Amino acid sequence: MSFPPWLTWLDECASTNTWALQHIDKFKQGDVVFTPRQTSGRGQQGRLWYAPAGVLTASFILQPIAPAELPLLSLAAGLAVIHALEDLISLPASALGIKWPNDVLLWGRKLAGVLGEARLPLAVVGVGLNRQVDWEMVLAAGTINLTPEQVTSLSEITATPPDVLPLLVKLRDYLLQAHGVIRHGGLAGLLPQLRQRDVLYGCPLIVSTGQGNLTGAGAGIDELGRLLVQSNNGSLQALAAGRVLRWEALRRGQE
Repeated sequence: MSFPPWLTWLDECASTNTWALQHIDKFKQGDVVFTPRQTSGRGQQGRLWYAPAGVLTASFILQPIAPAELPLLSLAAGLAVIHALEDLISLPASALGIKWPNDVLLWGRKLAGVLGEARLPLAVVGVGLNRQVDWEMVLAAGTINLTPEQVTSLSEITATPPDVLPLLVKLRDYLLQAHGVIRHGGLAGLLPQLRQRDVLYGCPLIVSTGQGNLTGAGAGIDELGRLLVQSNNGSLQALAAGRVLRWEALRRGQE
């Protein structure tokens, strides 16, 4: 099989993000590192990220942005995943959404995750997309502590998920477009789309922050990529970092 010049295909590696960062000098804007077998992936805040068979794991190399803009790139990557999938699969407009700060959900269940990292002179955005995962088998094995209500795969909604290369082409194209928008005007140009796809908006939630847990309701995403939370005491707080521990999903359009 021949690959486009921008693609580095590894039969196996510990983490595409780690590998890309270790070899950053050989890459340029728009290059992609992919492996069908990632053995030691990393998630947000240093957590381990398990990728069973059937997960598309790839890292996209982009020109540098300011450190404060890296979270914006993670949100933009979520939009890139959504647009790529909607180009390749027939889905209702309400099916796919973004769960701040870095997850893409399908009908409220996790379909993809994003990890943005920077090492001058470039930034690396990792995407893990559940393309063809047998979650019933994975969860029965007890490898990870999840329930069927928390995760999903493209193979659950279509008997023929898009092939890897077309997915990578679409993801790369949309991520490059979103990166260009951010570099020229920050998140403002993407905010309408992000707010439309924000699955936490209006939902009761609990967020773990550096100062403890915050209970309230999702109130949107601001121009700095922060999660807005209307706390139970009535104040509006903007969170630049945190982990959503619990949220009561509103199954918009699925009833």
